[in-house]
Amino acid sequence: MGFVRCLKGVYGRSSYFTVALLLFIVSFLILPTSKMVNNVYYVFLAVPALGYIVVSRGRGVEFSLGFSLWLCVFFCLALAGIWSGDGRWLKYILYTVLFVVLVSQFVDPRPFRTSFFARGLFWVLGGYVLGSAIVYWVIGRYAPGERVLWLPSRMTGPIYTSMWLACCFTLALPVWVEQRRWFELFAALLLAVFCMAYVLQSRSGLLGMVALGGLVAVGLVLRRVRHVLWLGLAASLGALLVYWATLEIPEVARLFARADSGRFELWGVFFSEWVKCGVWLGCGVNPNIDVVLSSGLSIQHPHNIFLALGLYSGLFSLLVFLLTMVVILRQALKGRDPWGGYLLLALIMLNFDGDRFIDNPNELWLLVLLPAALIINKRDVSLLNDR
Repeated sequence: MGFVRCLKGVYGRSSYFTVALLLFIVSFLILPTSKMVNNVYYVFLAVPALGYIVVSRGRGVEFSLGFSLWLCVFFCLALAGIWSGDGRWLKYILYTVLFVVLVSQFVDPRPFRTSFFARGLFWVLGGYVLGSAIVYWVIGRYAPGERVLWLPSRMTGPIYTSMWLACCFTLALPVWVEQRRWFELFAALLLAVFCMAYVLQSRSGLLGMVALGGLVAVGLVLRRVRHVLWLGLAASLGALLVYWATLEIPEVARLFARADSGRFELWGVFFSEWVKCGVWLGCGVNPNIDVVLSSGLSIQHPHNIFLALGLYSGLFSLLVFLLTMVVILRQALKGRDPWGGYLLLALIMLNFDGDRFIDNPNELWLLVLLPAALIINKRDVSLLNDR
């Protein structure tokens, strides 16, 4: 098994940080509180990484364009924290910088690029969601068809959980196609859609799956024009299936009934506040803006990772972040790195439900920081032939 062989082939510093990173990822699915996951990060990743950097005087750090741009992003965000006079923000900057450094410099990326890891991560996450729902149905905490709002572990919310599930599906998709595991692909698609539409009832993950389908369709059309007919047929069948589901399945109908949930109104208000504060500097890292929508719902953050970044730290920070993502995605495309699809889909979904990633370890670390740092990891990225 390629994943096991990769782990056996990792020695010294990389061996420790690679295993510790795997433990950190798994902790989101097995530990019940944020504090416990934070402690896993501090004890097993942050403190050892900081200690190694200090002892080695940074000799193990290799600079690349993507890594340098990440440092520019963090520098801009640090200036925003200094300008706001928020010491906690600078502490969160340190946590985030250490994570990007250790994943991009000290971890061996090969185990994370094996087919076993890609497929395993999806099935473990899907099993976590479905298994939790079944237990809840049995004990009566949630009724079948009722939206599961709280899952038992740190990965608890339906929105980010559905996003992560869509990203994991994207990561494993090339493996299923290349190895012609059509039955497993179909089963995975059914599980993902069922978990998103029926269990979590989150449109964010479904949006990601639709976006993934569009990206795949564009890729197929660019390769062979004859795929247009089949794609048109598949799209028509999919539209009919969705229409039938909205008529016959109340849980699906409720997803459409919620419409945009006031997103466009919300974005307009937050953008106006950003402009009032100053486009280039933003409103600071703790703007304390409380938006009350026409529906009466009170919202404290923009539900958009890009608008949040601009609101907190200004346009220049946002532009540097966008440039960083473009460079990293281009590198992933050039190297045919499946983590690029994972990152692209995460950014698409976080455009509708994202907040800031400068914080204690949270879901955005898994959705944005992890794939971006793995892509710019300059270690040997050649895969063992485990296919």
